Amino acid sequence: MLAVAAFVFSYYTTWVFVLPFVDDASPINKFFLPRDYAIKLPFLLLLIAGLGVGTFIGKVLIKNLQKQKSKKKAQ
Repeated sequence: MLAVAAFVFSYYTTWVFVLPFVDDASPINKFFLPRDYAIKLPFLLLLIAGLGVGTFIGKVLIKNLQKQKSKKKAQ
């Protein structure tokens, strides 16, 4: 996981901070997506992660509410 994180960090840093100073005709440009994805991709990943966390919290709250209702019925 550490190696993947290091690779992603290096790739993104190079893509955002180094690539604008490299000539467009350079062969290194074929390894990177267009620059507008540098904002869209992290935003999409953040949105998906937020939805995942929200869904998890919602499921836990609903499960706890159902437990409380079943306890009240048992008493």
